[in-house]
Amino acid sequence: MAVPATRSITLDELVALNDEMIALVRAGVPLEKGLLALGTDLPGRLGTLAASLGRKLEAGGSLADTLDESGADFPRVYRAVVAAGLRSGKLSSALEGISNAARRAADVRRVMIVSLVYPIVVLMVASFMFLFTALYTAPVVARIYEWLQIERPWWYKWADHVTHLGPEVIVGFWIVTVLVGGIWLYRSSRATAITDRGLRGLPNVARILHVCRMATFADVLAMMIEQQVALDEAVVLAAEASGDRILVQASGTIAERIRGGERTAALPKGFPPLLGWLINSDTQRFHLAKSLRQTADAYRRRAMNMGNWLTIYLPILLSAGVGGTIAMLYVLIVMAPFYNLLYQLSLP
Repeated sequence: MAVPATRSITLDELVALNDEMIALVRAGVPLEKGLLALGTDLPGRLGTLAASLGRKLEAGGSLADTLDESGADFPRVYRAVVAAGLRSGKLSSALEGISNAARRAADVRRVMIVSLVYPIVVLMVASFMFLFTALYTAPVVARIYEWLQIERPWWYKWADHVTHLGPEVIVGFWIVTVLVGGIWLYRSSRATAITDRGLRGLPNVARILHVCRMATFADVLAMMIEQQVALDEAVVLAAEASGDRILVQASGTIAERIRGGERTAALPKGFPPLLGWLINSDTQRFHLAKSLRQTADAYRRRAMNMGNWLTIYLPILLSAGVGGTIAMLYVLIVMAPFYNLLYQLSLP
């Protein structure tokens, strides 16, 4: 039975299938037999996908070609990492690397969801307060001004305009928010979120994932250097494994320079200076791989620190912004007119 290609595999499905494949490779079980057996054990679409891969492998296809034929079922970065693992002879290490990348992307998604729960609750409460004020409280204040024949202050005309347009704006805002949030939840749950495509609309998240992609690049490059893969070829494959388009283009230029012996030329745009310096140095392969591993660890620590900012400070900033805005509107629409009314009544 063919696997539907209407949507890509999710992050959770990718991690689950990948972990099963790692166990099969380490146990020395042929992938085609193991995947066919998994097809009967794994539920739903994931079992169907595993069985489909097993049948194609049993028919004589290679794992890399089988994944390429699956098209949208697996992201390009996954296929590139598997190809690199097969060429280096360390498929299990390559699969572990992609599982870690997928888990990091899933963790960032969970951090974003958790960090936005409180601001969304505050925004919902504030929206109900504003609607109640605009529909019930503000008209009463306006009628009192008219009944007492007291001239309203100049800024109240602006506040009155806000109370008339506010409910429509609030309703429209929540419609757009629900639609955008639903699209984001769907896209960020796909395996393509290993790159920044599922989350790129959020700058801080995009930066975190960019750092994670640099860690993936350094890890895969170190793995292939350890397996004696040619440096020019290893740079290109590692860039493809990272999922960063700019890095892929820059790595192609780097590879051409390595083949032409032009290592002293300036780095192309989009290539990290530290990684470029390591690649262009004449360091022995063992020491180069070790340095790349250390660089990857540094990138991961940096991504973790940036993720902590999202968890701790982003909810505070959003809540303060939402709460402050609603408090200001409440003062302008209700409290300030009421105090002005009392002041006008106190005049002789």
